[in-house]
Amino acid sequence: MLSSTTKKRVATAAAAVVMFGLVAACSSGGGSGSGAAAGGGGGASCDLSQVDAALDKYSKVPTYTDPGPPVDMSAAEGKTIFNIQESSANPFTQALTTSMTEAAGKVGMKVVDYPNQGDRTQWIQGMNAAIAQKPAAITLTGGTISPTYFQPQAAAAKAAGIPIITVLNEDLTQPQGPEVAARVAQPYDLAARLSADFIISDTNCAANVLVLTSKEVIGSPASIDATNDEFKKYCPSCKLTFQNVSVPDWSTQITNITRSAIQSDPSLNYVMPLYDSMSQFVVPGIQLAGATGKVHIATFNGTPFVLKMMQDADVVKMDVGENPSQVGYAVVDQIGRILSGAGPIASGDEGIQLRVFTKANVNEAGTPPELGKGYGDSFVANYMKLWGKAS
Repeated sequence: MLSSTTKKRVATAAAAVVMFGLVAACSSGGGSGSGAAAGGGGGASCDLSQVDAALDKYSKVPTYTDPGPPVDMSAAEGKTIFNIQESSANPFTQALTTSMTEAAGKVGMKVVDYPNQGDRTQWIQGMNAAIAQKPAAITLTGGTISPTYFQPQAAAAKAAGIPIITVLNEDLTQPQGPEVAARVAQPYDLAARLSADFIISDTNCAANVLVLTSKEVIGSPASIDATNDEFKKYCPSCKLTFQNVSVPDWSTQITNITRSAIQSDPSLNYVMPLYDSMSQFVVPGIQLAGATGKVHIATFNGTPFVLKMMQDADVVKMDVGENPSQVGYAVVDQIGRILSGAGPIASGDEGIQLRVFTKANVNEAGTPPELGKGYGDSFVANYMKLWGKAS
């Protein structure tokens, strides 16, 4: 059951609109590797009113909404959160961990972070270490890590009375992972719709898009379904080609995939990496194909170096940013609700803030861009008030 906040956001995405499959309305059948739909689009029949309304709404500084009723955080004081990132080398999950540490400190908690390089055996070792230390909660942070990959250890944590909280690995519409007490879910669906909206608007319904996916990211099916649906609704004559690239292969395959796609179809005008860190490998592919200024990028995450690419050149035209600073507070909020006995927000919808960044507003993220900047900071005071910690 989705929370009222979730329902409102999904309804807004549908009405205002806004890492495997092919476009249902405008492609032939096929699998998750690649596929194409008939081209065309543009002209007087192109109605951009809905997509432009969504883009206008989400281009503004987001508004904070309380995720639930006030919660007594006194039970959290002096307790420890044991955090396992999907990889300690990931700057985004490092930022989430930093934010979690900041938020935890404001309610008298501390965070112990378990270093790893993204290997599943290391995740298992981390779980064993966590169970031995008996923290108040275990957090699994990132889009690829889930108890699915270490169910015996997750079951052991549950038996020991240690709740597991997943952080940004699932879309709000996806089921929660096994042995998970709570989650902070990610609006993958909405982000994908906004990327699609921008491409539809920028090409005046004449989009020919290469969509790059990664199946290891648990929310990818939601992103792909949303991309398909958005183009079906607002640009059924647009052309989409999906290509899956495993996360470890981004650096070795994406550049060649991009160049080959452009060379084999000179009408290609957009690449939509579902995750913006892919963009560092897309740009060279565009350059090697001689398509700079002709092929552009719309993507998701709001990673600072990708926003800097937007500031410096005209290849990355749009990035749906998410506020990593808010995520840490959302995690502590869920943990506090569990420890207080009130119970977590079941849907995992903490109202994670999204913002569409383009050339028009990207400097609000900083020059150079900084993680968490450009979203406003009202969420901090509001969470503190929600927790009874307001000064």
